[in-house]
Amino acid sequence: MITEKILIVDDEQTVCNSVKKILSRKGYAVDDSLNVEDAINKIDKSSYDLVITDLMMPKTSGMELLEIVKENYPELDVIMITGYASIDSAVQATKLGAADYLPKPFTPDELAEVTEKVLYKKKVTTEKKEEKKDDNKEVKNIKGKIEQPSDDIVDVDMPFKRSDLEKPTSKEYVESLSRSDVPTVKRQKKAEMVYCFTGDRMCRRPVIEGKECEGECPIAKKERERAQKYAMIASVTKDTIDVDLPFDIHEVEKVTGFDYISCLGGSDLPRAALYGRNVNAKHSVLVVDDEPIVCHSLRKILNKQSCNVEEAFDVEAALQKMKLNKYDLIFLDLKMPKTNGMELLKSVKKQYPDIPVVMITGYASIDKAIEATRLGAFQFIPKPFTPDELKQVTVEALAA
Repeated sequence: MITEKILIVDDEQTVCNSVKKILSRKGYAVDDSLNVEDAINKIDKSSYDLVITDLMMPKTSGMELLEIVKENYPELDVIMITGYASIDSAVQATKLGAADYLPKPFTPDELAEVTEKVLYKKKVTTEKKEEKKDDNKEVKNIKGKIEQPSDDIVDVDMPFKRSDLEKPTSKEYVESLSRSDVPTVKRQKKAEMVYCFTGDRMCRRPVIEGKECEGECPIAKKERERAQKYAMIASVTKDTIDVDLPFDIHEVEKVTGFDYISCLGGSDLPRAALYGRNVNAKHSVLVVDDEPIVCHSLRKILNKQSCNVEEAFDVEAALQKMKLNKYDLIFLDLKMPKTNGMELLKSVKKQYPDIPVVMITGYASIDKAIEATRLGAFQFIPKPFTPDELKQVTVEALAA
């Protein structure tokens, strides 16, 4: 049986000793380091399956160690432990690639459970990779054994000799067979075009019929009738609202105002979702929350950030809006009726992976923050939040 090797990194020797004692009883081989520099030296010289590191350490922090490990040893898993647990540090650690995040103080059972879960997941992932490699080798071997069809064989999926197939059919039929195993239909060559004096144009009819048309050219006649039909439609100038709404846009604006005019489109009716919208805004934002007061608060704050904000009070409405419009950023509540925000987050990241999603919730927890981050959330902010906090995360998300 292969024993997994674990490295504990903590500036407190008592913590290292406690963790080492707990995991040694579970059958793991455990080393410890009191600082990041020593830890990196040990990782360079030995092969570890897991690193458990404290977040707050002198000189170089656990977060910096995590970055170093994931950059230079991407296959090595890291569990972050800390007595200063927060949603922000949990999100940051998860984004950097931490396998798990465990707040202090923790029980021996909690430590053992998290360790076993991470190592088991790594084992399963490794086995799947090995199986995939074996499958690829097997496929290559099978392909290598397949005999290439000879020149006299029609196709791999039609292993008949052309000479034998010609007897019950014909040589022309065999020559017309393609890789689809069915005869291809030869396209008829189009007739060449010559100049026709009747229609004053290049035309194929004199070649096909052997003479020019008598009287008026039928093609010219159709073109004339079409031109007469469209000539009946009133011409539209640059100041006309629309073909079906032939009013001067400046005259209408005097009566209704600019906001109304900016909402008009080809439907001849103002689009309510655009009314009051800042036409000079640079970004489009969707807020998904079942509380209208939250949506309106975000709209008020983000409008000052050069953002146009649209609202959706349930998941179905949000998905429908995303089908019809393009958004630069989505704010999503965690607790929603029918389907929760986490399920919608999965759907959004699957269908629109490039749109950053910020989770907002009045039921914030480190576990939920980690889960949302792993599902692709850009950030996770608890309610109530300040306008400055909202503006900061908006700037960071739109710049990502």
